Amino acid sequence: MATPKFKIGDRVRVRNQTTLFHTRTQKYTRGRAGVVAEHRPEWVIPEDEAWDRMENGRHEPFYVVQFKQTELWPDYSGYPVDTLTSEFSERWLEAVDGKEET
Repeated sequence: MATPKFKIGDRVRVRNQTTLFHTRTQKYTRGRAGVVAEHRPEWVIPEDEAWDRMENGRHEPFYVVQFKQTELWPDYSGYPVDTLTSEFSERWLEAVDGKEET
């Protein structure tokens, strides 16, 4: 079992990369920064799970990341404190300097 790279409260950015295969990483989160809100158990990455590689697929820690909706959508008309959370495998995240309160 891998040790999670990120801690709860760490500021992370979703990698802005394309993929030819299945991924659960929503396009609107790519390139956006958020805060790790929760750890999830290590699991087969979606790219391998989609091809039914459950036994010999690549396993990674997963994280729930919280984003301010005003940072995801510049024209967001809701409250400035509104947030959205989503889950990502570790390969889709990179560290961002500093921390942010949400």
